[in-house]
Amino acid sequence: MNDINNRAMKILETFFFIFLSCHVFSQNCESYNRKLFNSIPDNFPDSINCKDAYGKKQDWWIYYTLRFNPIDKPNELEKGDYVQSYIYGKYRDGKKIGDWRTIENVHQIYERRIDNYYYSKDTLLIKSGFWERGWNESMIYYNADSSIIKYTINYDKGLKDISIECDKNKEPNSTNCIMTYRKKLIRTFPYEQFEIELEKATLMYGREKAIIDKTYEK
Repeated sequence: MNDINNRAMKILETFFFIFLSCHVFSQNCESYNRKLFNSIPDNFPDSINCKDAYGKKQDWWIYYTLRFNPIDKPNELEKGDYVQSYIYGKYRDGKKIGDWRTIENVHQIYERRIDNYYYSKDTLLIKSGFWERGWNESMIYYNADSSIIKYTINYDKGLKDISIECDKNKEPNSTNCIMTYRKKLIRTFPYEQFEIELEKATLMYGREKAIIDKTYEK
């Protein structure tokens, strides 16, 4: 009887291990048409955009929109499906890691942007290089709970720089982020507006920047 019980327990343990392994390691992935993506490395996997059993993104991902061109355009774009641009990189347990590349995929094919994600014990550092009237570089630093954020972007060969520094715990809350241009104040704003102001930093505040530029021309 003991032998039967022991054998039954071993069988149950085996089934439990198989079930657990399938549950933990199973992934839901997507297939894609490799021919639509110029500049994809030769060793890129056949399956992309995988999520594990817990819904966390894993391994190689491509973000893209599939479009259709109804008319053949010689030397420009063939008739059929195409991808205007795409972003690819790697995830580990739902976090972006290493280099993420943005590719312009029609007409002129080139690497428009590279974002590098680096994690330490209490820091996330994102370094970026991108084309915008020349090659520019930026950096975003987050502390462990993202209460402190530091952003800098250097362009025009480093002669013109924009910085944003946020401290969520700073009082008053309406001024816990500071934006400067060429080390001179542009404006202050609440922490909650960081992402909005990040987008506006290089594209807007032309009047404020022009006034500051004039102080350097004198």
